[in-house]
Amino acid sequence: MNFDDVFNAQNTKGISPEKLAFLKAMASRQAGGNAQDMMAALMSISGAAQKQGVSFNEQERDMMLELLLKNLSPEEGKKARSMIQMMKKMRR
Repeated sequence: MNFDDVFNAQNTKGISPEKLAFLKAMASRQAGGNAQDMMAALMSISGAAQKQGVSFNEQERDMMLELLLKNLSPEEGKKARSMIQMMKKMRR
């Protein structure tokens, strides 16, 4: 995946360079795979960010998810979206 193409299409104004660095690292680590791999990559990068005192707002988390979903097949993307919706409902 070409990081620059993805983020040129997304609204990244106002996102700190530190957060963009985490997003770029995630984009380079997760190439393809399945929904479970995607969620593992998301959890890994989130944990690393937390250890460094970096937190993401809802818009930034959605951007990360969209970035990861672009690497999945349509079938795996559908599975991942279902898992994401389930997790969002559990947070409420």
